[in-house]
Amino acid sequence: MGRITLRAARSDAWRRMDDVLFATEARRRMAALSVTALLFSVVTSGGDVIMPLWVTRDLHCSPAQWAQLRSLRMLGVLGGVVFLGALSDRFGQRLLGAISMVASAAMLVVLRMGPPHTIWVVMPIYGALISTTFVNLNTLTQDVSNHRQGLANTVYRSVGAAAGIGAPILCTTLQGAWGGYRPVFLLLAGCQVIGGGVLMLYPGEASPPPLSGLRNELRRLWGGYAAAFRERELMRLTHLSLTWTSCAGAVGAFAAIRFTRQLGQPDQQFGHLCALAGAAGFLTTAAAGFYLDRASLRRAHVVACAGSSACSILMGMTNSLPLTAVGFIGFALLASMIAAPNSMWTSRAAVHCSQTSAFSVQKLLAAVYGAASMALLSYLEVAIGIRKILFLSGVIGFAVAILYLRLAEPSRPGRRVGDAAGHVAVLPTECREPGSGGAAGTDEHCRDSAGNGGIRSDCTRRSAEGNL
Repeated sequence: MGRITLRAARSDAWRRMDDVLFATEARRRMAALSVTALLFSVVTSGGDVIMPLWVTRDLHCSPAQWAQLRSLRMLGVLGGVVFLGALSDRFGQRLLGAISMVASAAMLVVLRMGPPHTIWVVMPIYGALISTTFVNLNTLTQDVSNHRQGLANTVYRSVGAAAGIGAPILCTTLQGAWGGYRPVFLLLAGCQVIGGGVLMLYPGEASPPPLSGLRNELRRLWGGYAAAFRERELMRLTHLSLTWTSCAGAVGAFAAIRFTRQLGQPDQQFGHLCALAGAAGFLTTAAAGFYLDRASLRRAHVVACAGSSACSILMGMTNSLPLTAVGFIGFALLASMIAAPNSMWTSRAAVHCSQTSAFSVQKLLAAVYGAASMALLSYLEVAIGIRKILFLSGVIGFAVAILYLRLAEPSRPGRRVGDAAGHVAVLPTECREPGSGGAAGTDEHCRDSAGNGGIRSDCTRRSAEGNL
């Protein structure tokens, strides 16, 4: 009798959990994205920590050569956005995201098995695949729930930040246990393959229109990119954000080398420091869920960018390990606040183009900025050293942060619909979902144009998706 009761209790618990996590399409989307983001972030967070250590120590490359490899990776991002981004827009973010994850896993296996010089060939390909995965996950996140876009971004970013806590410790600890970083690449490759499989479970992605010939497809592709480039507010935001990101990239490029080779911190201790920084980033990312749907995105950008730039200045002013660690943790805490608001702002600024085009163009320009900034950093590392680079980057980044005040606050999103020709329309936000303050489909904005009391199909679909 006791076993039957326990089994029934377990069954009720699973049923309640299923009701909480999978009751609506929005929640099922969020669940698939969360698991995928967790596995993907283990790869990116762990890889960002161990890659510079492996390259400079095991492959005997200089810090300047590592910066050159980062520049190559950004050139790969440029190619990935042009070709893989176009395919994502044409065949769906879910499919191309999963393919990119599996293909990047193959690149990690090549790094594990190939000779040292292989990295100069693999790095641009790996950059293209990782950036394509990121763009597709980011785009799918914006489509989870129209009314709770801030919450969806917070959950997605928080999962990634949580992975950033354990991944550095895991990778550096396994390096000590396995006697090198090459075996760790196989673990990261496995995470990518599993993540690609989970992403295919993302439900409700709109089916792309049928193929219409090569010429029409190229015209459609160019039309999407051209529409994004014509979005004046989107371009202002993108160029300003990428200027700041290029300055902040100095910390990501040289932090591992600065702590381990110049300040004498062992790899394992640096992994723990990265985990502490990741925990700080997780707290700020998770806390964003309480204000992002109501707060000013412009103000969030100014606070995060100015604060993290000040921490970079601190890191460049001292040779003290404790003070540099404080600056590094503060930088991670504040810089992590920028990702979700920036994605939301980009999504809202894309008024007359698709979100995929907006994020693809943003990533394309990011590749140009990244390749140029990393090439410059490789020169500056030899000329002035890492410490002065961190200080100078912080000063420029602080000045750029203030310029966000000159941008207009973006309007809140509406329902986005498009046709086979790539034209995009944004429907009013007053088309309500269940639980949003009114009955679904009863608002006057949701009535069809004939005025006969019917409900527009797009509003019906929103009601079916439900709340996050």
